[in-house]
Amino acid sequence: MTTITFAAEAKLEEEKVRVYVKDSELVVGTIGSDYPTPEELLLSAALSCLLLTLLYVAREMEVHLEEVDGYIEGDLDPAGFNGGAVPPGVLEVRYFVKVRSSDPRVSDVLNASERRCPLKDTLTRSVRVRVNWQLVHT
Repeated sequence: MTTITFAAEAKLEEEKVRVYVKDSELVVGTIGSDYPTPEELLLSAALSCLLLTLLYVAREMEVHLEEVDGYIEGDLDPAGFNGGAVPPGVLEVRYFVKVRSSDPRVSDVLNASERRCPLKDTLTRSVRVRVNWQLVHT
Protein backbone atom coordinates (compact mmCIF):
# COMPACT_ATOMS: atom_id res chain seq x y z
CA MET A 1 0.00 0.00 0.00
CA THR A 2 1.17 3.51 -0.76
CA THR A 3 1.93 5.88 2.11
CA ILE A 4 0.54 9.40 2.23
CA THR A 5 2.75 12.35 3.14
CA PHE A 6 1.20 15.26 5.01
CA ALA A 7 2.98 18.62 5.17
CA ALA A 8 2.77 22.11 6.62
CA GLU A 9 4.90 25.24 6.33
CA ALA A 10 5.52 27.84 9.02
CA LYS A 11 7.19 31.17 9.66
CA LEU A 12 8.17 32.59 13.05
CA GLU A 13 6.96 36.19 13.50
CA GLU A 14 8.05 37.61 16.87
CA GLU A 15 5.94 35.77 19.50
CA LYS A 16 3.81 33.75 17.10
CA VAL A 17 4.09 31.29 14.24
CA ARG A 18 2.06 31.42 11.04
CA VAL A 19 1.34 27.91 9.81
CA TYR A 20 0.17 27.19 6.27
CA VAL A 21 -1.65 23.97 5.42
CA LYS A 22 -3.30 23.61 2.01
CA ASP A 23 -5.19 26.90 1.52
CA SER A 24 -5.51 27.62 5.25
CA GLU A 25 -3.47 29.78 7.58
CA LEU A 26 -3.30 29.23 11.31
CA VAL A 27 -1.61 31.42 13.91
CA VAL A 28 0.05 29.61 16.83
CA GLY A 29 1.23 31.32 19.98
CA THR A 30 2.88 30.78 23.30
CA ILE A 31 1.18 29.89 26.58
CA GLY A 32 -0.65 32.99 27.78
CA SER A 33 -1.13 34.47 24.30
CA ASP A 34 -4.47 34.91 22.52
CA TYR A 35 -3.54 32.17 20.04
CA PRO A 36 -3.77 28.40 20.45
CA THR A 37 -0.50 26.82 21.60
CA PRO A 38 1.21 23.93 19.81
CA GLU A 39 0.07 21.68 22.65
CA GLU A 40 -3.56 22.74 22.22
CA LEU A 41 -3.33 22.15 18.49
CA LEU A 42 -1.83 18.70 19.08
CA LEU A 43 -4.76 17.85 21.36
CA SER A 44 -7.27 19.37 18.91
CA ALA A 45 -5.81 17.31 16.08
CA ALA A 46 -5.86 14.14 18.19
CA LEU A 47 -9.50 14.64 19.21
CA SER A 48 -10.59 15.55 15.69
CA CYS A 49 -8.83 12.49 14.34
CA LEU A 50 -10.60 10.17 16.77
CA LEU A 51 -14.02 11.68 16.00
CA LEU A 52 -13.45 11.50 12.25
CA THR A 53 -12.20 7.92 12.56
CA LEU A 54 -15.37 7.14 14.52
CA LEU A 55 -17.47 8.61 11.70
CA TYR A 56 -15.55 6.63 9.06
CA VAL A 57 -15.78 3.33 10.96
CA ALA A 58 -19.48 3.83 11.76
CA ARG A 59 -20.24 4.40 8.07
CA GLU A 60 -18.13 1.41 7.11
CA MET A 61 -20.02 -0.81 9.59
CA GLU A 62 -23.37 0.86 8.75
CA VAL A 63 -23.95 1.95 12.34
CA HIS A 64 -25.96 5.14 12.83
CA LEU A 65 -24.49 7.67 15.26
CA GLU A 66 -27.05 10.19 16.49
CA GLU A 67 -24.61 12.52 18.21
CA VAL A 68 -20.90 12.62 19.03
CA ASP A 69 -19.18 15.15 21.29
CA GLY A 70 -15.62 15.10 22.51
CA TYR A 71 -13.29 16.74 24.98
CA ILE A 72 -9.57 16.18 25.39
CA GLU A 73 -6.99 17.36 27.87
CA GLY A 74 -3.30 16.82 28.40
CA ASP A 75 -0.80 17.59 31.13
CA LEU A 76 2.60 19.22 30.67
CA ASP A 77 5.14 20.11 33.35
CA PRO A 78 6.74 23.44 32.30
CA ALA A 79 9.88 22.50 34.24
CA GLY A 80 10.83 20.16 31.39
CA PHE A 81 10.68 22.97 28.82
CA ASN A 82 12.80 25.09 31.16
CA GLY A 83 15.56 22.47 31.35
CA GLY A 84 14.34 20.52 34.38
CA ALA A 85 14.64 16.78 34.89
CA VAL A 86 11.11 15.96 33.64
CA PRO A 87 10.21 15.39 29.97
CA PRO A 88 9.44 18.67 28.15
CA GLY A 89 6.40 17.29 26.34
CA VAL A 90 2.85 16.29 27.16
CA LEU A 91 2.93 13.66 29.90
CA GLU A 92 -0.61 12.29 29.64
CA VAL A 93 -3.56 12.69 27.28
CA ARG A 94 -7.16 11.96 28.28
CA TYR A 95 -9.99 11.67 25.75
CA PHE A 96 -13.64 12.01 26.82
CA VAL A 97 -16.08 11.10 24.04
CA LYS A 98 -19.87 10.94 24.34
CA VAL A 99 -21.60 8.90 21.65
CA ARG A 100 -25.36 8.64 21.26
CA SER A 101 -26.55 5.63 19.25
CA SER A 102 -29.25 3.00 19.62
CA ASP A 103 -27.39 0.48 17.47
CA PRO A 104 -26.24 -2.54 19.51
CA ARG A 105 -23.01 -2.71 17.45
CA VAL A 106 -21.84 0.73 18.56
CA SER A 107 -19.34 -0.80 21.02
CA ASP A 108 -17.66 -2.56 18.11
CA VAL A 109 -17.43 0.79 16.30
CA LEU A 110 -15.88 2.45 19.36
CA ASN A 111 -13.29 -0.30 19.81
CA ALA A 112 -12.36 -0.30 16.12
CA SER A 113 -12.15 3.49 16.05
CA GLU A 114 -9.81 3.62 19.02
CA ARG A 115 -7.63 0.93 17.47
CA ARG A 116 -7.57 2.53 13.98
CA CYS A 117 -7.23 6.23 14.82
CA PRO A 118 -3.97 7.44 13.20
CA LEU A 119 -3.17 10.18 15.71
CA LYS A 120 -4.03 8.12 18.76
CA ASP A 121 -1.66 5.52 17.36
CA THR A 122 0.99 8.19 16.77
CA LEU A 123 0.69 9.42 20.36
CA THR A 124 0.95 5.95 21.87
CA ARG A 125 3.97 4.49 20.08
CA SER A 126 7.50 5.57 19.30
CA VAL A 127 7.72 7.44 16.02
CA ARG A 128 10.95 8.21 14.21
CA VAL A 129 11.42 11.99 14.13
CA ARG A 130 14.18 13.76 12.21
CA VAL A 131 14.98 17.47 12.43
CA ASN A 132 16.99 18.91 9.55
CA TRP A 133 18.47 22.29 10.43
CA GLN A 134 19.72 24.63 7.70
CA LEU A 135 21.94 27.32 9.17
CA VAL A 136 22.22 30.46 7.04
CA HIS A 137 25.13 32.68 8.08
CA THR A 138 24.50 36.41 7.79
